[in-house]
Amino acid sequence: MDDVRMIRDVLGKAPAPSAEATARARAALLVQARAESVASPWRRRFAAVRIRPAGRSGRLGARWWHVSLGGLGISAAVATALVVPAILGPATVPGSPDPGGVGSLPATVPIGDGDDAGTVLRLVAANARLDRAAEARPGQFIYRVGEERSLSLIGDIDGAGPLARVWLARRHEMWSAVEGLRSARTRITEGVSRTPLTPADAKLARELGYDLTAPPEVEEYGPAPDYQPPADCASCPAVRDPGDVYRPTPAYLASLPTDPARLLATLREAVGDQNKHSPDGQVFTRVLDLLREVAPIVPPDVRAALYQAVALIPGVERVEGRVELAGRQGVAIGRDGESTGNDAQREELVFDAAGRELLGFRSVQIRTERGIPAGTVVAVEVPTFTIVDRVGEVR
Repeated sequence: MDDVRMIRDVLGKAPAPSAEATARARAALLVQARAESVASPWRRRFAAVRIRPAGRSGRLGARWWHVSLGGLGISAAVATALVVPAILGPATVPGSPDPGGVGSLPATVPIGDGDDAGTVLRLVAANARLDRAAEARPGQFIYRVGEERSLSLIGDIDGAGPLARVWLARRHEMWSAVEGLRSARTRITEGVSRTPLTPADAKLARELGYDLTAPPEVEEYGPAPDYQPPADCASCPAVRDPGDVYRPTPAYLASLPTDPARLLATLREAVGDQNKHSPDGQVFTRVLDLLREVAPIVPPDVRAALYQAVALIPGVERVEGRVELAGRQGVAIGRDGESTGNDAQREELVFDAAGRELLGFRSVQIRTERGIPAGTVVAVEVPTFTIVDRVGEVR
């Protein structure tokens, strides 16, 4: 980071590189990333990551009178504010429709079907380093939109009665102050759609009295208890809290190491040994939460280090072949969900086939349970974001 600042000081107002130059640099980084993984058979043989067949792939948590199979491990720090899914793609800043020209760059080195998790994450990290950080001024807000679908069981979940399997869709919207990332407003639209898994599930749901045609329900929540309005002075930070791994302020994110091994050690120390689940599982879950919650304001070099740190966590695997998420083909990297208390599922990050975008998250069943076969996708989460000037503003 000091080197980058020094270079910027020396260059002053030198023009930014063209999209073509950036594309060539991206290609060179990607080729180097793959070469480093492929050229070291010893490292690949003994690496903690490996390819896993797609058939072994999901989580089970109670929700109201039906049980949702798609709890996605949102952290306690944001649970009270009903934090919505994270913001993943390149930043959309008012007046800058395509920051850095990312959308115009060619997908020069796509992820190969034989690339293991370590190679995939190296390629993704190489791309992340070339992204431009989101530009957000004090007083602005991060507008997060999360489109979620989860496979839920309807009926007497604690008894021996029949259970209907229904896909439930919801939409989460949240406006969070850039300073401190505290929620200023949350809007949750439940029941955007209710889709039975099979015709038999539709019939059973109606017999159980579940209304598949009920209109969506919208609930709005005011500021989180720790929310502070932006300061009047544009140069005065409204929140001086340095933050931590569970309250990831911009200052905290900028302070994280950019070396993957050091970053992983930092996260392990920050997460600690809080419960019966393994520290590795807790760190994996926390990294996913960071990507859900604050991806757009994570400095590109830190985001790249996060991806590479994931590759160093034992048990992280690549799902063989390609997967589908929200109508797009991608590549999934996951770890069994023991860190969330549900060892029947695996949590996954899904990247586009070029390794340039984190498409979203999936939960996949890894063993048959409650009538849900192993390999069934039981939850998907596709987040997007933008930077806005006012609470309630939508772009």
